[in-house]
Amino acid sequence: MNTTEVFALTYPILYAGLFAGQSQLFDDIAEGLGYESTYHHAVVIDAGSSGTRVLAYKFREPFTMFGQGNLDLVEEYFEQSKPGLSSYADDPAEGAQTIVRLIKKAEYLTPPEKRRATPLIVRATAGLRLLPPEKAQQLIDHVRDAISKLGYDVASNAVEIMDGSDEGIFIWYTVNLLHDLMEEETMAALDLGGGSTQITYQLDDEQRKVMPATDQYQVPSGGKNITVYTHSYLNLGLLAARYGIFKLEAGGNETERYTSECVDPIIQNEPWTYANKNYIISGAPRPASQKKDVTYEKCHALVTRYVLATLDWRPTSPPRGNVAAMSYFYDVAADAGIIDVMRGGSVSVAQYRAAAVAACSAHNVEQPWACVDLVYAVTLLQDAYKIDDNKPVSLYKKVNGHEVSWALGLAYTTVTNRIAT
Repeated sequence: MNTTEVFALTYPILYAGLFAGQSQLFDDIAEGLGYESTYHHAVVIDAGSSGTRVLAYKFREPFTMFGQGNLDLVEEYFEQSKPGLSSYADDPAEGAQTIVRLIKKAEYLTPPEKRRATPLIVRATAGLRLLPPEKAQQLIDHVRDAISKLGYDVASNAVEIMDGSDEGIFIWYTVNLLHDLMEEETMAALDLGGGSTQITYQLDDEQRKVMPATDQYQVPSGGKNITVYTHSYLNLGLLAARYGIFKLEAGGNETERYTSECVDPIIQNEPWTYANKNYIISGAPRPASQKKDVTYEKCHALVTRYVLATLDWRPTSPPRGNVAAMSYFYDVAADAGIIDVMRGGSVSVAQYRAAAVAACSAHNVEQPWACVDLVYAVTLLQDAYKIDDNKPVSLYKKVNGHEVSWALGLAYTTVTNRIAT
């Protein structure tokens, strides 16, 4: 799917904001005259590297006298399962059934008589991008065959590997729509998955001159087009980076056992599974007199080497305006206790670093990856994304009760495109 085509098609209807409720007066009049609301549904499968998620949506089309109005999100269903679809590379039939089971859990949101008109979309992300092409295609074929029997509207392109730029733009769109910022100064969006990470933000005139043209997209906002930059970094998702750091310490050698400076020495022979392979991880020995900041610096040096070697493009300036971060950025901060696990909050790079210094010198058998994950969050934000040390980064899992997922942006644009045509 071409992101620029998606947003060009939705220009007349998306710029005014999501779920704005501006047509309530007309709705009341219409109801008084006996008109009934029209509802639309969409089901999206996010087949990520670390898990698979189903997000089902019910939208209401408000009554309006001035063309097509903005959809209201009436109801949402979210469920997830682990491991991710890519873990079934050697058993694609079972991988397809994991998706079928999730879809069936979401069936209550879409009445049987509506399913033939309800788009069912499956998008795989970094997990399948990292598989050999023939393995990925087998999974796609099995999933397409399995979901085509469920009674939904399954288009010819319903099951695909999602381009990283689409992933970045749709999560950016979701964040800004949920905050009703599309007519104002938008927020930058940082998404950290298991296999990849995306950065997306609005560019000013000077930034447009220096950022790669291939990473710039025209997006409707407030009745005009704005230029958005998005870039996806494969192998810089949290789990991919964790594995890459361990492998770097082993001299780049592929082995079943790794020893890491970024893991506390109390951790020995810890089993860990990544990309459908099992590994044994142990912490490297440390002198008893080693200071906290020395432990952190040793890990940080390793992580920085991995990040800088893996980046395929290095921005020279930070994103504009306020910054929102999602997914593993949220989880790592919540696990470290620097945000509330339910409400989220704002965190700076300095706060991530302080938590990393503490984690790298603490004995914590319940969180064996706390040190490496926190150091990685610091390094990615600071060295890759150029976020200033004290810049607040707002961490979101939900906004107004809605999951912050690229799936919402995709579902909304899919439904509005259908209404428009």
